[in-house]
Amino acid sequence: MERRDFLKVSLASFIALMASSEEIFAKVTDSTNSGAKGVIFVVGDGWPLGVMKAMNEFMEMKFKEKSNLSTLIKNPKTRILLQNTSSLSSVVTDSAPASVAWATGSKTVNRSLSVLPDGRNLKTIFELAKEKGLSCGFVTTTRVTHATPAAWYSHNSNRDDEDSIAIDLLNADLEVAMGGGDRFFNRDKRKDKKDLYGMFSSKGYRVVKSKEELISSISDERPILGVFSSSHISYFVDRVNDEKLNKKEPSLPEMTAVALQKLSRNKKGFVLQIEAGRIDHACHANDAYAAMMDCYELDKTIGVVVDFINKNPDVLLIVTSDHGNSGYGINGTGPEYNDATEALMNYKNRASFEYMIKTMKNQDLKAVKEIFENYTQQKIASEEAEEIYKKLNEKRMVVINDIWYEPEYTMGRILAKSIYEYENEKLIKPAKKRRGNVGFTSTNHTAEDQLVIVYGEKFYEGELKNLIDNTELYNLMCNYLAFNYLNPKMDRQDAIAYVKAISYMEWERHLRLHIS
Repeated sequence: MERRDFLKVSLASFIALMASSEEIFAKVTDSTNSGAKGVIFVVGDGWPLGVMKAMNEFMEMKFKEKSNLSTLIKNPKTRILLQNTSSLSSVVTDSAPASVAWATGSKTVNRSLSVLPDGRNLKTIFELAKEKGLSCGFVTTTRVTHATPAAWYSHNSNRDDEDSIAIDLLNADLEVAMGGGDRFFNRDKRKDKKDLYGMFSSKGYRVVKSKEELISSISDERPILGVFSSSHISYFVDRVNDEKLNKKEPSLPEMTAVALQKLSRNKKGFVLQIEAGRIDHACHANDAYAAMMDCYELDKTIGVVVDFINKNPDVLLIVTSDHGNSGYGINGTGPEYNDATEALMNYKNRASFEYMIKTMKNQDLKAVKEIFENYTQQKIASEEAEEIYKKLNEKRMVVINDIWYEPEYTMGRILAKSIYEYENEKLIKPAKKRRGNVGFTSTNHTAEDQLVIVYGEKFYEGELKNLIDNTELYNLMCNYLAFNYLNPKMDRQDAIAYVKAISYMEWERHLRLHIS
């Protein structure tokens, strides 16, 4: 996508990519200067530093913009930390226990939502805030029942039990919940045939299912449940390029603006979690461009949040990630790496791999090749198209290096391919083939420490060290909001005794459910 295609998504008019977006900001701008105290916790799920680097380079070189994240990081009032992310069961966490650590100050095992392996529930920051009369809510580009938001309101040893988690959301009495996940609220799709939309309405919620309905709800003082897609919200690159998706599904900055307007009405304060959840999914899929563009949407969300905090200085901002993912790395290419910048700029997809694969279903080899070339703007060889076609039509299996997401992995590898030729020990220029240069190590989470950005006009950092455990962010929020509560804890040795290996079929179900 060239810069001219992004003029319409600059900070001034980004949110809607159409005229209706300006209506959202016009309605919320004047009502967000409330002076309320609060915490805004922003999560880039599965957000490697390589993705941020790619986004910053694209913004500066192609879009001629400076990122809000880089501006925030350079602010002398901002504190930059690293956090350990390991869970009780593994050095590599999944999103559930990572979010539990933030929400409760206690570690648990992979798959668990705010419950210890021995069955004891952990009280969450949302629950503490509600007890003190604060308003609480979250917005996400994943399903509203997905692990990161669910860990702040649900107690369940299985994050995949999203039918039950949806009922937990009903009982949590949050003021704001927005994202995807219609399949867990719609009585025609739920296994138990319960009409959760009707139950939320009966409880006093305004239920909205489109961007248009979201706009109409802004002046409504009722709590809001917004569910805008059957599963996750579509990738940002797909919403930019598909008018139907953009018209129905609000952006993360849009949902954030509305959430801030609603939550800040409470003079006692609020807690808001914001999740850019599909960065994680794009990394699982080795989709370098989709990950980078969802990071771009996150950056625009940061702009909305910082504008709000500038008007409401009693609000603390925490921006972080729960874990790395798939080893997203911008690799050097060419002699002395001098082709690396050009290779990175060669990513110019007009759709995510997810969108392409849906279009490729039931198509022949010729059509698969044409679809891939059309959406990536890259010519590929017939044998490369055959690789995609083969992976598209065979059963997914976990193979060498735990590669499960196919044909996504193959598509990512093909887009990162460069070929150089030498003759008489001299390089023949230009390169025979130069595409992108983002490489991945797997399709799984990774264990590296994650960045934490803390910003607030009235933030007192106290004893906060430069390298922390993820559980310490709970303490930071509690100290800021004057909460005093310690959850029970377990050590790793005791917790491991409760961990049972799941079957391959159950693991496959989780992988299929996770990003689909």
